[in-house]
Amino acid sequence: MKQYALRRLLQLIPTLIGVSILLFAVFALAPGNFIDSNPTLSKERAAELKAIHGLDKPLVERYFTWAENTLKGDLGLSLQHKQPVTTVLNRYMWNSFLIAAIVLVLSWAIAIVVGVFAAIKQHSFFDGMVTLLVFALMSLPSFFVGLYAIKVFSVDLAWAPVGGMYTSGSNATGFARFWDLLEHLALPVAVLTALSVGSLTRYFRTSMLDVIRQDFIRTARAKGLKERTVIFKHALRNALLPAITLLGIELPGLFSGAIITEKIFNWPGIGRINLDAINARDYFLLMGFTMFLALLTMLGNFLADLLYRVADPRVRMK
Repeated sequence: MKQYALRRLLQLIPTLIGVSILLFAVFALAPGNFIDSNPTLSKERAAELKAIHGLDKPLVERYFTWAENTLKGDLGLSLQHKQPVTTVLNRYMWNSFLIAAIVLVLSWAIAIVVGVFAAIKQHSFFDGMVTLLVFALMSLPSFFVGLYAIKVFSVDLAWAPVGGMYTSGSNATGFARFWDLLEHLALPVAVLTALSVGSLTRYFRTSMLDVIRQDFIRTARAKGLKERTVIFKHALRNALLPAITLLGIELPGLFSGAIITEKIFNWPGIGRINLDAINARDYFLLMGFTMFLALLTMLGNFLADLLYRVADPRVRMK
């Protein structure tokens, strides 16, 4: 196990180098930048800023400089925010993580329960209604669901704030501030959970159907075990094994933010900041954050491989 983990970690190094080269080339070769797209800068000032940020150097030299600084934890300066990229990411990324973590727990819990019961009661009325609702949720665009939720629950019923993270001008502290945060979280969390639970429910239902048809489930029932034990101890455990890979992919999603939803609900998350950075061509911010997500993706796959070995002793890693 230790040898496998060490070998997999070493394999991440060339992969990370390749990703960094490709990522840097994509952003470096993109037409324009924040300095050239700023009409208020004179030619002399633009040339001075390019020299300060190294944009006047050859492409290869710029890559090695950027790679060296990245290894030191310096992701560069966000030209749009006039602050280090790490400062900008630390300010907004955790707001997205807060929503994404809550949505992850809720959507997986709902999808597992509904998916299991839909598989057990296959072709029943409950299964049909779940299938109909799932496909309806998967078909609706996020901007429509978000705007409609604001219209109904914020404008018509006044149950939740329209947007933002806290009430504007509020000086609340302690529990009052925490409750204010929960009220602003309600709508974006509900919308994102509804949009993500559909595909997960279909995934768990299909996985559960494959497992309950296998021989070891029929053997467990033939031994006289209770149906609850057969389903939740034997079948569900094996049905969740493929979900480990899916859970590993979810790791970068916790930090990437939901661009459309954050924009609709005016949530100060990293997804919305990235959208603004694309419009402003703030490539230092985009490169730093995309590189961070690439690293999280590789770490998520690495953890999924290790968890597979822990969850299923039949898996042999040599």
